[in-house]
Amino acid sequence: MSDTTLKSSAPAPLRRKSMPSRTTQVLMLCQALYYACVSIDLTLTAIVGLSLAPSVALATVPLAMITIVGTLGSVLAGLAVARFGYPAVMMAGAIAGVAGGALSVTAVCLDSFLLLCIGTGVVGLYRATGGYIRFMAADLAPPGGRERALSYILAGGLLAAFAGPWIATSTENLFTVNYAGSYAMVSVMCLATLPLLLVIGGAKSRQAAITGPVEPGDASSTAKPLRVSEIANRGDFLTALLTLGVAGAAMTMIMAVGPLGSEHQGHSMSMSAAIIQWHLVGMFAPSLFSGALMDKWGKRNIALIGTILLCAGTVAGSLGSGFINFLSSLLLNGIGWNFLFVAGSAYLVSCYPPGRGGRLQAIAEGVGSGAAVAASLAASIVFYSLGWEGTNLLALGLGVALGLWLLVGARKSRFSPAAKA
Repeated sequence: MSDTTLKSSAPAPLRRKSMPSRTTQVLMLCQALYYACVSIDLTLTAIVGLSLAPSVALATVPLAMITIVGTLGSVLAGLAVARFGYPAVMMAGAIAGVAGGALSVTAVCLDSFLLLCIGTGVVGLYRATGGYIRFMAADLAPPGGRERALSYILAGGLLAAFAGPWIATSTENLFTVNYAGSYAMVSVMCLATLPLLLVIGGAKSRQAAITGPVEPGDASSTAKPLRVSEIANRGDFLTALLTLGVAGAAMTMIMAVGPLGSEHQGHSMSMSAAIIQWHLVGMFAPSLFSGALMDKWGKRNIALIGTILLCAGTVAGSLGSGFINFLSSLLLNGIGWNFLFVAGSAYLVSCYPPGRGGRLQAIAEGVGSGAAVAASLAASIVFYSLGWEGTNLLALGLGVALGLWLLVGARKSRFSPAAKA
């Protein structure tokens, strides 16, 4: 082997470890656009719904439509990925986002509450496909890089945490009708993801990883999606479901109750905005290093750290209702969610070879999204029944239960006869 070959080949593993691949970078941008679209709707839809709703009680229905359709659609998206591959499903979701944004623009122009509900519901279809960007990145990652790719993709949300709300407010008067410009930006950003997905889908050298790997000696171009009954390590799959479910429920409940509790305690609007902003930073900023930590310490330890951070946030919130309590609770909650989300996703991708996880992903996305929806719907009832401190104690119970599973239950399940079947 020549010196030139040695020089060109030796640094390659170091580069893969130190920075994401070009494909992962493209998917990071897709993820940033996705979260930016979602944050626009989260920022404005409740306000717009209140102005258009025939009754105050219906004001949050358009926002709920995004979550409900997104949850149902996430299961269908996983099943579609198993049959058609990631690029086709992701592009279909982006086209749905374009249509949903256009319908929302038309709704505010016509003062139609019903049309706004339909438009946000269609955007929910785009939201349903966004969770699969990280799985697509994991399947396209080089050998040994699947878990770190999950973390890199989530880092794309850090930019959106700041850009999304700014875009929503800065474009609300772009046209003569208030908020029409903001919803138009939803369509624009969804449209911007299409050429990115086409670039990835057209990469011939990666096509097998996108649509399913070719098994050694197998003449077929794709491998069949893995069935749940075929999973050899059922303990890891159950741990993935529990980790993603608890992370989604605890994070959503505290995030939903935080602004309500802050306003209830008489804190200013700027304080309420600050706790949500730092919560979003906590959710996405750790992705810059959580993947590297998972490479070093393993997904179980990262999940345990995330559980401890989540519990620490609930303890901080349960100790009082001052601004520092709200800030500490939501910041630690966001960081804990990040570690749990990355670890739970890593547990999931460890259960299947690249390209064969569509059905398993559908189940996991359904569990995670369903838990978040349930927590969101119950948040106001829990808050008015238990108060800010009591809500944190309830979330603490979820965290403790997950911690016990990670310490005891997951290890027993790993070595059980069922796990080896």
